[in-house]
Amino acid sequence: MMEPAGDSFVEAAIAWLVQTILATLLMDKMEEWIRQVGLADDVERLQREVERVDMVVAAVKGRAAGNRPLSRALARVKELLYDADDVVDELDYYRLQQQVEGVTSDKPDDMRGAERVDEISRGHVDTLNVSVGKLRSSVWEHFTITETVDRKRSKAKCKYCRKDFNCETKTNGTSSMKKHLEKEHSVTCTKKRGAHPPNPSSTGDATCNVRSVEVGSSSNGKRKRTNEDPTQTTAANTHTQWDKAEFSNRIIKITGQLQSQDIQGALSKVLGPYGPSATSSSSHHRPSTTSAQHPTTSSLVPLEVYGRVAEKNKIKKSITENQSGGVNVLPIVGIAGVGKTTLAQFVYNDPDVKSQFHHRIWVCVSRKFDEVKLTKEMLDFFPRERYEGISNFAKLQEILKEHIEYQSKSFLLVLDDVSDNVDYHKWNKLLYPLMSSQAKGNIILVTTKNLSVAQRLRTLEPIKLGALENDDMWLLLKSCAFGFGDYKGPGNLRAIGMQIAEKLKGNPLAAVTAGALLRDHLSVDHWSNILKKEKWKSLGLHGGIMPALKLSYDELPYHLQQCFSYCSIFSEKYRFLRKELVYIWISQGFLNHTKRLEEIGWECLNNLVNLGFFQQIGEQQEGDEDEEEDFFLGSKIWYCMSGLMHDFARMVSRTECATMDGLQCNNMLPTIRHLSIVTNSAYSKEQHGTIPRNIKFEENLRNAFASVRKLRTLVLFGHYDSFFFKLFLDIFQKDQNLRLLQMSATCADFDSFMCSLVNPAHLRYLKREPDEVNGASPQILSKLYHLQILDVGSYTDPIPDGNNNLVSLRHLIPENGVYSSIASIGRMTSLKELHHFKVRFCSRGFEISQLQCMNELVQLGVSRVDSVKTREEAYGAGLRSKEYLKNLHLSWKDTLSQKECDTSSEYSADENEELSQMDTAREVLEGLEPHMNLKHLHISGYNGTTSPTWLANNLSVTSLQTLHLDGCRRWRILPSLESLPFLTKLKLSSMLEVIEVLVPSLEELVLMDMPKLVRCSSISVGALNSSLRALRIEDCEALKEFDLFENDDNSEIIQGSWLPGLRNLIVKCCPHLKVLKPLSPSTTFSKVVIREVPRFPYMEVSSGEKLEIGKFDEDGDDFDESCDELRILDDKILAFHNLRNLKSMEIYGCRNLRSFLFEGFSHLVSLLSLDITKCEQLFSSDMSPEYTLEDVRAVNFNAFPFLKNLSIDSCGIAGKWLSLMLQHAPGLEELRLRYCAHITRVVLPMEEEENSLLTTVVSSGNQDEALTWLVRDGLLHIPSNLVSSLKKMTIGQCPRLKFNSGKDCFSGFTSLEKLEIWGSLVDDDGSDDLENGSPFVFGEEDQPLGANGRWLLPTSLQELNIGWFCYQETLQPCFPRDITSLKELSVRSIQGLQSLQLHSCTALEGLEIRGCESLTVTVLEGMQPIGSLVRLNVSDSTGLPPCLESFSTLCPRLERLCTDDPSVLTTSFCKHLTSLQRLELSFLKVTRLTDEQEQALVLLKSLQKLEFIWCSALVVLPEGLHTLPSLKRLEINQCGRITRLPEAGLPHSLEELEIRSCSQELDDECRRLATSKLKVKIDWTYVN
Repeated sequence: MMEPAGDSFVEAAIAWLVQTILATLLMDKMEEWIRQVGLADDVERLQREVERVDMVVAAVKGRAAGNRPLSRALARVKELLYDADDVVDELDYYRLQQQVEGVTSDKPDDMRGAERVDEISRGHVDTLNVSVGKLRSSVWEHFTITETVDRKRSKAKCKYCRKDFNCETKTNGTSSMKKHLEKEHSVTCTKKRGAHPPNPSSTGDATCNVRSVEVGSSSNGKRKRTNEDPTQTTAANTHTQWDKAEFSNRIIKITGQLQSQDIQGALSKVLGPYGPSATSSSSHHRPSTTSAQHPTTSSLVPLEVYGRVAEKNKIKKSITENQSGGVNVLPIVGIAGVGKTTLAQFVYNDPDVKSQFHHRIWVCVSRKFDEVKLTKEMLDFFPRERYEGISNFAKLQEILKEHIEYQSKSFLLVLDDVSDNVDYHKWNKLLYPLMSSQAKGNIILVTTKNLSVAQRLRTLEPIKLGALENDDMWLLLKSCAFGFGDYKGPGNLRAIGMQIAEKLKGNPLAAVTAGALLRDHLSVDHWSNILKKEKWKSLGLHGGIMPALKLSYDELPYHLQQCFSYCSIFSEKYRFLRKELVYIWISQGFLNHTKRLEEIGWECLNNLVNLGFFQQIGEQQEGDEDEEEDFFLGSKIWYCMSGLMHDFARMVSRTECATMDGLQCNNMLPTIRHLSIVTNSAYSKEQHGTIPRNIKFEENLRNAFASVRKLRTLVLFGHYDSFFFKLFLDIFQKDQNLRLLQMSATCADFDSFMCSLVNPAHLRYLKREPDEVNGASPQILSKLYHLQILDVGSYTDPIPDGNNNLVSLRHLIPENGVYSSIASIGRMTSLKELHHFKVRFCSRGFEISQLQCMNELVQLGVSRVDSVKTREEAYGAGLRSKEYLKNLHLSWKDTLSQKECDTSSEYSADENEELSQMDTAREVLEGLEPHMNLKHLHISGYNGTTSPTWLANNLSVTSLQTLHLDGCRRWRILPSLESLPFLTKLKLSSMLEVIEVLVPSLEELVLMDMPKLVRCSSISVGALNSSLRALRIEDCEALKEFDLFENDDNSEIIQGSWLPGLRNLIVKCCPHLKVLKPLSPSTTFSKVVIREVPRFPYMEVSSGEKLEIGKFDEDGDDFDESCDELRILDDKILAFHNLRNLKSMEIYGCRNLRSFLFEGFSHLVSLLSLDITKCEQLFSSDMSPEYTLEDVRAVNFNAFPFLKNLSIDSCGIAGKWLSLMLQHAPGLEELRLRYCAHITRVVLPMEEEENSLLTTVVSSGNQDEALTWLVRDGLLHIPSNLVSSLKKMTIGQCPRLKFNSGKDCFSGFTSLEKLEIWGSLVDDDGSDDLENGSPFVFGEEDQPLGANGRWLLPTSLQELNIGWFCYQETLQPCFPRDITSLKELSVRSIQGLQSLQLHSCTALEGLEIRGCESLTVTVLEGMQPIGSLVRLNVSDSTGLPPCLESFSTLCPRLERLCTDDPSVLTTSFCKHLTSLQRLELSFLKVTRLTDEQEQALVLLKSLQKLEFIWCSALVVLPEGLHTLPSLKRLEINQCGRITRLPEAGLPHSLEELEIRSCSQELDDECRRLATSKLKVKIDWTYVN
C-alpha cells in the first residue's frame, strides 16, 4: 500500500485554492456583475471567510502532524474550498455567457467581442487584469485588496488582524503596510527564492490597446443591449438558464460550513496558544520537510557494484585523456537512488584512477552550501597543523591555494550531492584556490540530481545515469537479500525475486530497499507478500527509495508538485509532447503566475526535467516527412516519467488522482478529482472490429463512480464501442465539474455525452478523436465559454456556427482546415495561434480586420491576401500592435501550403492590369507591417517587385531570426539581409527574377527553384563557413558561383575546417555549380545528398552512417547519368577523414568507375558493410595496376580494418583485385559474390603456397614480379586470414566457375555458419537460358569433393544451400570427427545427382530437395533415423516420393511437409506422421486426390494447417477435411478451378480460412461462413 503524501500538501492545496478563488472574485468587471445579479452580500461573506481561513491555516502550518482532529479539519477545509472554487467558476461562466450572448450589434463587421474577453475570463489566470494592476511587492501576499479607484489600489485589509490600510503608492502605503507586518506580526517581506507568488494580479499577457470589456462595443461603433436597463440584466436572460436562489443557497451553505464548529474548534485549539502572528502568511512554497541528510564518504559500502561498467569506463576515459592544464569538471547526474554516489565511489577507489592523482579529495556538499565548512573538509586531506583553529574563509582559501601551488601535483576532487542552490559566484569562490594548480589532468567530479546544475558547472559532457538493466537489478537484489555468501535460498524464490527486480524499474536504491525487506524471512510467503503489496514503496522505510524521492519532491514549489503528480493518471509509458503537457497544466489552473501561461509552462517542464521528474526521451521530425519539411532542423521532443517516478507520482497523488486499468481497480476515494480509465485490458477489439462485453469491468466502473462525484479530469484510453458509451452515460454523475475531458467517440455518442452530462461551465480542455471519418462537431461547443484548449484530432470538417463564442480559447488543434471555417473569428481574442486565416473579399466575418483585436496571437498565417485592396484596409489587421506575435506567414495564394507555388513565368496579358496588381500588392504589404518583436516571417506569392520599406530602408523588424520568401515571382531586389543582426535562417524558393543573393552569417540557408540565380556570395565567407548548420541548393540551373564552394586558398577558411558545423547538405540539379571541395565537409554531418552537380556522382549520406553512391532502382535499369562521370573514387570526391562514423557504403551503377583509393578507405574505421553492384569497369582485368599497387602498399594491408560484410554483385572485377581486397579485410564475416563473370576459379585458403605468394609479391618492392603474378585475372584466392572470421559465404551465378579446395575442402573455415554455392543458368551474354545455360562446373579434372562426392564441411556450419551445377552423382556432407551443427540443408537442381548421403547429418532439422530428377532410392542407403528433422520439402524430384514411405519411420518428429506430388499421401506413410502440424500441397497437376490419398490425409490427426497453393488443375477439395480434429487454418491460394468447399463441410476446430485469387463462387461461399469464431480472409482482407 502506498501512503498519501501528508498534511503539508493539504495546507499548500488550501493556499492554492484560496489564491484561485480570490483571483477570480477580484477580476475586472466581476464585482460589478455580481452586484448586478444581486449576489454581492453572499459573495462578500464568502470572500471574507475564505480570507479568514487562509489566515488561520497559514498560522497553523506544520502543526497537523500527529494531530488527527486538525488533519481532518484541514482536509474538510480543502474540500469546501474546492466547492467554493466551483461556485465562483460557475458565476464567472454565466457572466461570460451574458456578455457574449446578451448583447447584439448592428455593426457589419461583427466585432463586438473583439475586446480582450480573456481579460475577464477566469480561465486566464495569467492575465488577471484585476483592477489593481501589478502587485510588485511581496507585501501584497499578506493583504486583501478591498477597494479600487480608477483601476488603482485604494484600500487593503491585513489577513491577520483585519486592519484596513490606505495603499495608494503616492502615500507610500506599501511601506506602512510592511512596517505593520514586521511590528505586529513578525513577518519579514523578503521574497524567497523559488517561491510561487500566491496571488498574482496582472501579467505581461495583457495587451495595451484594449478597451472596456463590454461585449458589443467597438472603436467607433454603436452598441445596444438586449435589456433597456443594464442594472436589470441577469443571467436568466441567457441561453443556459440559471437559478439565482440556488447560487445564493450554495454560497451561504459553503460559507456556513467553513464557519462550522468542528472546523473552527480544531483550528482554534492549535491557534490559541500561539496566535496568528507566530507565522508568516500562506505561500505556495512550503517549508521543506527534508529530514537530516547523512554525509557520504569515499569508501564503498561492502557491496559489489552491478552494472555501470560503461559509465565507469566513460569516466575513466575522460580522466585519462584529460591532460590539459587547469581544472575540468565532470558531473554525474540522475534522480535520487540511481547510484550517483556509488559510481563516484567506484571511480574514486579504482586502482587506475588512484595511480593517476597525487591527491584525492572527497567532500559531501548536500543542501547547505557552506564555503568555510567545505574548504575545511578539503584541507582535511592535507597536513592539518596549518589551519587548526582558523575559521576565516579568506585565510582558509589562502592555505588551500598554497597546498595546490607549491606541490604542483594533480588532484581529483569529488563534490557529492551538489544541490540547485549553488550559484555560480559561490562556486567560483570555493574553487578559486584549485584553479591555480599548474599540474595537468585535474578533475572535479560532481554528483547532482539537477541537470541544470550539471550543465552550468560542467566543462566535460555530463554522465547521465538511467535505469539499470533487469539482469543487473536481479544480481543487486539477490546480493542484498542473501548477502555475500553462496547461499541461494529455496529455488522458487528466484522467480519471485526476478519479478520484484523488474518492478524496481532499474533503481539501485529501490533494490537495496527491497533486498533489506526480503532478507528478514527467506520464505516464499514473505517474498510473495512483499511482491503483492510492493512494500519497498513505503514512505516509512528509513533510507528507502520513496523517502529519498520525497526529499526531492518536498523541495519543489507547490505548482511544480501539482504539475508532476497530476500526470500519474497517464500510463507509465505515455509519451507527452511539450505542448500537450503545458496545455494540460493550464487547464487545471496550476500555472497561476505573472508571466504568460505558456512561458511559465515551458519553465515548469524544464525544471521538472532538470530535476529528473520527467525525462526527455527522443526527437521526432515535425511536419511532413518530405525533404523540404525536415531540412530545417525543427523536431518534436517527447517526454515521459521514468518507471520509478511514475510509481512515486501515484503515491503522492493518490488522494486526488486515480487510474482504473481494466479489472485492476482499488477502492476509489471520494476525494478523487482526476481519473483515467484504461479499457485495453478489459476490452479487446476482435479482428472484425467488434468488442465483447466485460461484465466484471463494467461492475467495477459502476462502483467507482458511486463514490466519485466531483471529477475535474476524465480521460478514456483504449477500445470501447457505443454500448460501453451508453453504459458510461448511465453511471456518470451529473454533478462532476470537469476541467479536462479526453476520449474517442462517434459524433452521436460524443454529442450525447457533452449535452447530457458535461457541465459546460468548467471545461477548459477538450480532446476528442472522432471514431468516424465524417460527422458534425457538437453544437454545444459554442457554449464552452471557459474552454482554453480544443483538440479535435484528425477532424477537418468545418467548425459549427457560433464557435466564435469560444472567447477563452487559446489553442485549437489541429489548426489547418479548421480555423478558416470560423466566421467572425476576431471575437476569439484569447487565441495564441491562428495558423490559417483566409481573407474573403466582401464576405462578412472573414475580413482582414477580424485580426485587429487578436493581440494575444503568437503565430499567424493569412492566405488570400490578394483580397485586400488598400493599404488602409491592411492597417485594419493591426499587425503592428501585436507585440507577442513571433511567427507570421502572409500568402497571396489560396492556401498556406508551400507545395502550391505557381512558378510559371507567364505574366498577365494586360500590362496595365499587371502593373495595377503589382502596385496593390506593394501597398498592401506596406500596410501589413508587423511588430518589431517578430522573429519568423514567411511571405508567399507576393506580386510586387521590391521589398516593403519596413524590410528595406526603414527596417523595423530587427528581431527577425527566420526569413522565408517563396513564389514571389516578380520580386527582383531582396531585402538588405546584413541589416538583420539576428537572422539565422534564410529560405528563398521560386523567386524567378532574382539573379544574385548576398547572404550574411547564417545557420540555415535554402535556395530552391531559382532559374535566373547566377551568383550566391557571402558577406563574410569565414563567418558563414563557421556558422552554417544546414545548406540546401536545388533546381538552380543558372547558378555558377558560390564563394563558399570555390576557393581552396581562401584565407578566411582555415585548411581542413571547411563547414565544420554542417549537419545537412543537399545540392541537386545545379549543372553549372562549381564545387571544388570533397564531401562530406565535416564530421558532424547528419545528411548529405548530391545529384546532378559537376564532378560528383549521385551521393547520399543518411545519419552520418550510410553512404550511397549511384542511384539504386528495383528494376535495375535506372542509372543516374552523373554516375558515368566518376572514374576514380579518391580524396577529391570523398573527404574520407570526415567519414569516420560511416558504417555502411553502397556503390551502385557507376559504369565507368575504374578504381577507388585504398588509402582513403583506411580512414573509414567504422565501416562494417561494403556493397558494390553493377560497376562493370571497377578493377577489371585490363586496368593498369601500377597506381593501385602503390596505394595498397601505403596502407599496409589495412584498408578495411573492421569490415564485416562484403558484397560484389554484377561487376567486372577481376579475381586478382578481389583477392587484394580480401587481404585488407582481416575480420570479414560475410562474403557475397554473384554474377561476376571474370572470376573463373576459386582457390580456398588451404593452398598455402599460393596464398603466401600473394602476400609476398604485393608487399615487395619488385613491381615486375607483382605484375607477372597478378596477370592471373580469373583466379580468386580466399586468404588464410579469413578462415577464423568468415561466418557466411555465398558464391553463385558465376559462369563456369571452378573450385580448387584441396583435401580439406571447406572444413578449415572454423567459424563458418552458412554456406551457399549456386551455379549459374545465365549465358555469358547475360541472358537467362534454362535449357542451354552454362551451369556451375565441377570438371572431371577438378573434382574437389573426392571420388564419392564427399563435402568436408566445418563443424560450425548450420546451413548449407547448394544447387544448379552438374557432374555430381553423389553428394555426402561430412564433418571432422563426425561432429555436426548442420540444421538446414537445401539441394536444388543438381544434374546427374543420384545419391544423397545424410549419414553424418544427425542434427538436421530442415531438408529441402528440389529439381533433382535423377535422385532415387539410394538416398536412403544405410541411413539412420534423423530424430531432429521437423521440416521436409520435396518437389520436382519424381524419383523420390516412392521412397518416402520408409522415410517416415526415420523422422518421428516431422512437423511440416511440403510437396508437389500427392502420391506421398499413402496410408502407411501418413500413419507414422503423428507430429505433423503443417502440410503444404503445391503445384499439384491432378484434378482431385485419389480415394486412397484422401483416406491417408484424414489420418493426420495432429494437422493444424493445410495449404493448397498454385494447384491450377485441382477441381475439388478432399471430402474428409471435416474429420481433421486439430485443423485450425485452411489456406487455398491460386486454385481457380475450385468452386466449392467439401459437402461435409469443414472441421469445427477451424479458426481461420484464407482464400486468395480463387473463383468468385468459392469466395462467396466462404464469405458466408464468417462468424465471431471463424475468421475469413479473402484476398488479404478479413470479411467478418
